[in-house]
Amino acid sequence: MERYDKFLATASFLFLAVIGIALIFYQAPYAPDQFFVFAGLVAFIIGKGKKFLRDWTPPILLILAYEYLRTLIPEVNHVVHYLPMITFDKALFGLPPTIPLQHLFYSAAALHWYDYAASFLYYSHFVIPLLVAFAFWLNDRRLFENYVFTIVGVSFAGFLTFLLFPAAPPWLASLKGFLPPVTHITAIVSQHLLGFLALPTVYAVFKSNPVAAVPSLHMAYAAVTAIFLSKKFPKWTPLFVLYALAMAVGVIYLGEHYFFDVLTGILCAGLAYWGVHALFRTKTVERIVDLPEQA
Repeated sequence: MERYDKFLATASFLFLAVIGIALIFYQAPYAPDQFFVFAGLVAFIIGKGKKFLRDWTPPILLILAYEYLRTLIPEVNHVVHYLPMITFDKALFGLPPTIPLQHLFYSAAALHWYDYAASFLYYSHFVIPLLVAFAFWLNDRRLFENYVFTIVGVSFAGFLTFLLFPAAPPWLASLKGFLPPVTHITAIVSQHLLGFLALPTVYAVFKSNPVAAVPSLHMAYAAVTAIFLSKKFPKWTPLFVLYALAMAVGVIYLGEHYFFDVLTGILCAGLAYWGVHALFRTKTVERIVDLPEQA
C-alpha cells in the first residue's frame, strides 16, 4: 500500500509539472487559482481532496489577495522611482549589469538558447514554487506550511515596498531615457513561443503593475525555494543554489531587474524565512507546553 501511495504521489506531481511546463510555452504559466483547480482535481482523484481544500485554501486566497492589492498601487502612489537603483548599481559595478550583459550576449538578429532559458526561468515565477509546495504537501505537511506561509510573507512584504517605493525596471527606465538602450528580452521571446492559451483565471480582471521591481519577487521566491529544498535535500544544496543564481542573473540579463532589486529580494526572503520560522517554532513550543495539561 505504501508503494502504491508513493506511486500516486509521484504521478500526481509529474502530471502537474508537465502541465506547468506546457503552459509556460503557451504563455499561460500557472496562476495560483489555476493551479488550485488542477492540483485540487488531482488531490480528489488520489483521495486527499478534503485535506487539500483545508491546507491550500488559506495560502491561495492570501496570495490572490496580495496580487489584487498589488494592482491597486498605481492608483494610490503615482511617484515612480527610476534613479536610486541605477545609482546603487553604478556605485558597485560602474553601470547597471543589464547593459554589459546584453551587450555581450544578446543579439537582435537571432535569439539564443540562453534567451529562452532565462525567459523560461522568469515565467516559472509561480510554477516552480507551486510545484515545490505540492511536493512538500504530499510528503511533509509541516514543511509545506512553513514554505507556503514564507512565500505569503515575502509577497506581502513586497506589496508594502511596492506601495511605498514604486520602482521601474531597467527596460522601462531605458524607454524613459534614464538608461542607454535596454532590450526587454522576455517580451521578444514571448513572440517566438507556441502561442497564447487564455485559460480562465481571476487574473483576467487584475491590472498589471509594471513599477513593482523592488524587491524582485522572482528572486525572493527563488531564494525561499532554494532554502527550503536545501533543508529537505541537503545533498542537493549546490543545485538549488545554482537555481537561485540562475534566476538572479536571468532577471538582470532580461532587463527585468537591477542588482539592487535582486539583493533586496534576497533580503526579503531571508527576513520572511526567519519570521515564519520563529512563528512556527513558537507555536510548536506552545503545543509542547500545553500537552501535559491536555492529557
